[in-house]
Amino acid sequence: MNHTGTLEDLQTKIKGCGFTISEVKAQEHGHQIKTNEGAIVNWYTSTGKVQFQGKKAVKDRLEDAWGTYNGLAPKVPVVTESDAPAPHAPSNPAMANKKVFVVHGHDSVSREQLELVIHKLGLDPFVLANTGGGGLTIIEALEAEIGTNNNQARFGIVLMTPDDMGYSKSDGADNIQPRARQNVVLEMGMLISAVGRGNVAILKKGHLEAPSDAQGILYIPYNDHVKESVPKLADRLRAAGFVLNPENITKASS
Repeated sequence: MNHTGTLEDLQTKIKGCGFTISEVKAQEHGHQIKTNEGAIVNWYTSTGKVQFQGKKAVKDRLEDAWGTYNGLAPKVPVVTESDAPAPHAPSNPAMANKKVFVVHGHDSVSREQLELVIHKLGLDPFVLANTGGGGLTIIEALEAEIGTNNNQARFGIVLMTPDDMGYSKSDGADNIQPRARQNVVLEMGMLISAVGRGNVAILKKGHLEAPSDAQGILYIPYNDHVKESVPKLADRLRAAGFVLNPENITKASS
């Protein structure tokens, strides 16, 4: 394995392979990069050689992803017919399934911006409004489209936009604040329950009152355009197992 670009390019490649960088150290031979998943990358700057270390499963996953990223065929071990394993599903289904379920409110401009961003990232947004509905409510669609089957989404994005105004009765009308529609808050809770917090990204537009019971949830803020959220959204997607092309991330951000 070789790398002839910059250190920043190398880090981008590692992130594009679906790994999260935890530490970068300069060493006598060049640089060493560690990931949260346990992989270690040694880059020898004088020769451009890249060496992978870590537990075999993690190391092999990074090597295969690196080969795919650089247009190379992944390593395939030689096995005989007798010891060949039976076909099995991908270890990380999110990598194979690119469907992303979208929960949104009444801000159609932001929704369209998000759809474009998802497409530019190389993923497939599922928006009920674009399917004709099929007679389903959004809750019924969520139950049908979220799951573990190959044609179901395993990741969701909640688009919280200031569609409503509200205030606590005890605070009075002088403390009225913009807030997301109540159905969006409900569907957000259902989505988190269905796929887990790690497989949900919540985009929050401008100043918006967050639900009091959801203060511990990570929000990705933006002000004028959804593309402002792309760097953090891409990190969230990669952490969930998606392999994103860095060029697609750049396109989605512009």
